[in-house]
Amino acid sequence: MIAFEYPLIEKSRNYLRFELLFSQIHQSISFQHESDAVSYFKALFELIELSERSDIRHDLAKDLRELSEQMKSWLGHDAVDKEAVTALIEESSELMSALLVMPKQIKFFKNSRFLTSLKQRFFIPGGCCNFDVPMFHFWLAQPAEKCQLDAERWLKHFSTLDKALSLFLKIKRSQGVKSKQHAKNGFFQDEIKQALFVTINVEQALQVYPTISGHKDRYSIRFMKVDEENTHADSTDFEQVLC
Repeated sequence: MIAFEYPLIEKSRNYLRFELLFSQIHQSISFQHESDAVSYFKALFELIELSERSDIRHDLAKDLRELSEQMKSWLGHDAVDKEAVTALIEESSELMSALLVMPKQIKFFKNSRFLTSLKQRFFIPGGCCNFDVPMFHFWLAQPAEKCQLDAERWLKHFSTLDKALSLFLKIKRSQGVKSKQHAKNGFFQDEIKQALFVTINVEQALQVYPTISGHKDRYSIRFMKVDEENTHADSTDFEQVLC
């Protein structure tokens, strides 16, 4: 199954974008290959840019608070693992408090001549040649351990946001309401109540992908064939998960 996630409100759109950038950073931070450094800095600079445009700290703190209240109600049920739920509530509370005092200004970036000069060149096609940014190529020539320490130090400024977002999305996905659906002639639409995003799971063997549009109250899907340009798929079975 291939999972396609679609945000239903702007807040969840930002959540998923931040999650993607954190994932790219974690995957490349080992610097086993020179291309990992390019992937790391591209994701880091996009994360900095997104953080300056979209401040999700207070939205995320509010969502964690509501989630904590919901989890507290679970403690009244006998079938619940009370120890595990209590641990989640405590972790949510700690991250919530940390988010509210987390500074918005990315001072570590603005105070780093290395990062600011590199960012200016990074999104120029071919802008990372050694004659453009010799400081970057000197940095790459250092032992991998030194590069990793620097990369982890820069990422640490986002660690609270990373942990809080990861915990929230993990719990929301675990609460997702699953249902089997059928797209007649490749088209499907549905009404929604209180969902942040929808996940569409499709069998890879069907050779189709969904183009999704919608908002907090309603969304629609048009399945397309992957082997034919702009061709609608036939009737398609899929799994819908509302989170």
